[in-house]
Amino acid sequence: MRDLAFALMLLAALPLALARPFNAYLLWGWTGMLAPTTYFYGFMVGARVNFVFAMLTLVLLVFGRVSWRNYQGNVVAWLYLLLAIHATFAFWFAYAGNPYDEQYYEILLKGLLFAVVMPFFVRERVHFHAVLIVIALGLGIHGVLNGLKTIASGGGHLMLGPEGTMLADRNHLSTALALVLPVLLYLQTYATNRLVRLGYLGAFCVVVLAILGGGSRAGFVAVSVVGMWLIFTTRRKGLAVVLVVAAVVGFLAFAPEDITERMSTITEAEDDNSFMGRVFAWRVSSAIALANPIFGGGFHAVQVQSIWDNFKASSGLLGFLHLPVPEFSAKAAHSIYFEVMGDLGFVGLGLFLFILARALWCRRVIKRATARLGSPYQWARDMADMLMLAVLAYMVGGAAVSLGYFEVIYMVVMLMELLRIHVVRALADPMRREMASGAGGKA
Repeated sequence: MRDLAFALMLLAALPLALARPFNAYLLWGWTGMLAPTTYFYGFMVGARVNFVFAMLTLVLLVFGRVSWRNYQGNVVAWLYLLLAIHATFAFWFAYAGNPYDEQYYEILLKGLLFAVVMPFFVRERVHFHAVLIVIALGLGIHGVLNGLKTIASGGGHLMLGPEGTMLADRNHLSTALALVLPVLLYLQTYATNRLVRLGYLGAFCVVVLAILGGGSRAGFVAVSVVGMWLIFTTRRKGLAVVLVVAAVVGFLAFAPEDITERMSTITEAEDDNSFMGRVFAWRVSSAIALANPIFGGGFHAVQVQSIWDNFKASSGLLGFLHLPVPEFSAKAAHSIYFEVMGDLGFVGLGLFLFILARALWCRRVIKRATARLGSPYQWARDMADMLMLAVLAYMVGGAAVSLGYFEVIYMVVMLMELLRIHVVRALADPMRREMASGAGGKA
């Protein structure tokens, strides 16, 4: 019945997608983040729902339903194009016998493609708001479901993401969910309906419990960054303090002893075998990059046993630690930075870091522009702050997980770039400023 209901919903959504290309684009993003077919057991399990909406959006673009002159050229789109080209060469020149190479190359290209298409559609405030809602209803749903299970089980629930995706691992999912927290808080601030605001606020609290109850130290650090940022910098410090206190109390109330003990080992890295396994993976990843500085060893080469064995005795960039040769089997990179370094070389890592830095720079530009535009553009300032917080949570939490090709971060960076274009355009257009002043209020 559940599969049939979703199939009927899909059929009902198709006319909406055909009516407006922006609707098709939103459905492309939503089905990509939610991966709805992973929640089914019948005939819908193998359905390529996301592929359908992706192709529909691209077909509508090709056949002129959206004018190509509407495309907003920007630096981030060029950076994504360069990263895609570089990743293609890394894929071609990868070490033989790597079963992960094609899989993660495809994941990266899909995420970049979605982000590169975004400038066709996202131009005005309502478009930005719609994309944030899609992130909340896509990625956020995973957190809400796991958070409710954590509450229902008294903290005994083992958090898992959608099977067959990179978020299936609880460490990956916890870090990814930290990105959605600023989005939920922004939507809560600017929703007009009181019940909707309460819904976003409740979702924020439940997602925090999901992250803390998941037992991931990377997720714990990422959500701590979000909490501290909100307390010290947000305009709504009272709400921020209440949310952080509620999260701590909820965590202490629901988290079982094994999770609290796991969190306590964050400061005991020397005695933590899990952490030392990460250090060895970082060393091997850096050794692969030193041997292949331009294109790296291919996607997730460090996880291939033969490649691991070939480099496990190399000191890499961590020779100063004087570590012994690891005796265990190949491990994931456990860091977005070492992951990209080993996979795509130092050139790929440079592009990756520049993309993240671009988002932080855009936030500075938006802050200055909105200061001149005044209160009608306070929403843009708040959105830029929350998008930057999402990037910071990813950069900090991602230091301990292999999530370098997570599509949502590329969406967030592109949103920040388009928001910069929007406010700079408004600054140069008196009529646009006057219209914004008249619109005012919440979305």
